[in-house]
Amino acid sequence: MPANRTHQYARETAASTLLSGVHDRERREERDIEKIDLQRARRYGMKEDGGKKGREKYTYGGLYSSMTLAGMWLSPVGRSHKFESKEQKKEMKYQHKRLTLLLNEEEGKSQWTSHSVLIIDMSGSMRTDDVNGARCRSDGVWMSLARDYVQDLLTKGLRGPNDLISIVSMKEEAEVIIKCEPTSWTLYNKLIDLREWTKLKPSGHGFYLPAIAKAEELLTYNASASCALSLLFFSDGKPSDPKPDHPVIVSNMGKLASKFGRRLSVSCIGMAEKSTDFSTLEDMVEEAKQYGSIASFGKPSLDADSLSHIISGLASSLTTSRTEMTELRTGELRQVRMDIVREKLHTLDSEGTWKNYAVDDESRYVWNFWAWTWNERRTGGFTKIVSRRCMHCYSEDGLHSCSDCKAAFLCRNCFREGNTFVDHRASNNRFESECGSLLKRIAIGSLLHKDAEQLPSFCIAVKDQAFGEGAERIVRKVRFLDPANGAYIGPIMVAKESRFAGEYHTQMAYHKNFMRTQNIAASFGRRFNDALDEAEKYFDTSSQAFIRGLPRILFIEPMVVELIDNESEKNILIERYLVGDYKKFNSNMGFVEDEVKKLVKQMNNLGVGVTSQPQQGIDLGIIEEGSEEEEESDDEDDGELFDSKEVEPGESDYGDLQDAYFPQAFSHFSYERSRGNFMVVDLQGVFSLKDDGSKVYELTDPVIHQHKRLRRRSRRQDHNRGTDAGKKWNFGRTDRGINGMKAFFETHKCTDACRLLGLSEVDAEDV
Repeated sequence: MPANRTHQYARETAASTLLSGVHDRERREERDIEKIDLQRARRYGMKEDGGKKGREKYTYGGLYSSMTLAGMWLSPVGRSHKFESKEQKKEMKYQHKRLTLLLNEEEGKSQWTSHSVLIIDMSGSMRTDDVNGARCRSDGVWMSLARDYVQDLLTKGLRGPNDLISIVSMKEEAEVIIKCEPTSWTLYNKLIDLREWTKLKPSGHGFYLPAIAKAEELLTYNASASCALSLLFFSDGKPSDPKPDHPVIVSNMGKLASKFGRRLSVSCIGMAEKSTDFSTLEDMVEEAKQYGSIASFGKPSLDADSLSHIISGLASSLTTSRTEMTELRTGELRQVRMDIVREKLHTLDSEGTWKNYAVDDESRYVWNFWAWTWNERRTGGFTKIVSRRCMHCYSEDGLHSCSDCKAAFLCRNCFREGNTFVDHRASNNRFESECGSLLKRIAIGSLLHKDAEQLPSFCIAVKDQAFGEGAERIVRKVRFLDPANGAYIGPIMVAKESRFAGEYHTQMAYHKNFMRTQNIAASFGRRFNDALDEAEKYFDTSSQAFIRGLPRILFIEPMVVELIDNESEKNILIERYLVGDYKKFNSNMGFVEDEVKKLVKQMNNLGVGVTSQPQQGIDLGIIEEGSEEEEESDDEDDGELFDSKEVEPGESDYGDLQDAYFPQAFSHFSYERSRGNFMVVDLQGVFSLKDDGSKVYELTDPVIHQHKRLRRRSRRQDHNRGTDAGKKWNFGRTDRGINGMKAFFETHKCTDACRLLGLSEVDAEDV
């Protein structure tokens, strides 16, 4: 605390009036207590009932004093107004109580936006007065929660009555002291009141297991799956449970996290001396992460400001979760699926249960496989994959194909029984033959062949338990089955489904957006690889070999599987499981992998490889924001959205071509080669070294930002042409448009990878 402020508070404390009798002064002399000590205790100490009528007890600085109210008066120079109760009329308190009742009715529960459950350690050690800026540990917690989890968020409009809070006091028994109350100034006042020991005094031991059980009751109290959940666990030491069972406590936290996954954010805060053992809290956090929850451990210094900083961060995490669960266009809450069973990260495939979709099961089987086709002229969509199954019995055993269309099959048994393709090729006066129809569909691209390596079987097994969960999707393991014996064949696959509830067609719309985005990103990847090949001609033979060994970009190809499960239709999106160290290389809002940032910083310090001045290179014809001629041209050919000019590397000695630079260079490339209309980001996957020595980034689940000028032009063209082609450029809620593009260039530093491709440096303000 600044010296001038310390002296000011000392003067104010000494100036406060304390009236006492002769007996009181004699007692102070016996105990060697100065008058200023009583004044400090009265001003800063923890107040509780003195046990006798008209008396209050104050604890401060490790001492306590009991004072008679009638014999003492203190001038009003107390705590800062920030931590005083909010003045409220009776009507406001009544409204809070009434709203609490309404929101706890079944109909009202559907209106919840978030529910935070706070477990507060109120064991005896929380009386310790070693927190700078607070009267004791418990006071620091209540003060920070009141200010940073309620007051600040209410003032900023980030919380409201649909955000509910429950509080559990953790002692030998867990007690719910606030149950599902809306965030309001009345609740703020209740937290301020809890600072005083007249309401709740720290005492006894703190048992973790009853507190976690009580938290589970509160988190499952609302069956509606449309509100974000948060669990905050405050403690100042190890659990004091009668039979300390660290594994059981950690396991119970895992079971709780497995019910909610990413919908639940878990934060454990340990506030005590640096030497305190918080291994149980830390392991609880790690266990929650294993089941997909967003979890963190915080250990503030014994300082009120440090604690406030952590709590403010937790409040921001809950805001992020709320945003994920909100439909951006309508503002409506999205329902998280409650049929998801989650497994712990790194669980073996042999553990858990699998569901087979096979030919010999009439109630559960594969109906169709679908791929996606797309080109730069906005044509494309789902394309059915040729079904390599017998057209009579659906067997995959010993298939014979139609010699004309190669898209109809007979199994060995049916062929032996005399079935032929005669009827398949025959036509009548009104309809063309089935064979002719299939040939026509293949010709126009609405029917696609996949070989056995790409699609080993039309029988699959899907694991019931999900092993991964993101903001939009859940992920399960999938295997192809040998139709003859049910053995696993082919590559390991993963199934990606929306984590939000929806009907069949809603799910298909979700898959459509995913496949379109990934397919367009794959097109940029092919252009990127071609550009690297083109760059070779500017270098000598030895350098060309080096450039051929640089990493390429590959987006894996997904498929949609339509399934019949007990007469109901369902669909899942599957793609190859990426084996290796899965990483996120950048995000849709400017995040860059740490390895890249470190390398760039090193090169900057050495003055090598990274420059601040644009390199001389080819004019890529980026559309200018203010170019009315470009923006108003409705007849512009869509193919011209992409720049197809040859690569001309920029000036550099190319002494710093690190593999880690290429994902960032690819995002930059996608922006420049699309004339600033698109940017492919949120790159995630594995970096692989193939058997032939080639290096490749195998990526999935990208995000594409679309510039607002393209949105305007698409809407204008659709209006003029009477079409809805512009919808094909819709990339969903993760598309941050121009803001995402600016965020990328705010953190991106061009390297030799960018210069090799002839990319120009871009200022974020010029996007």
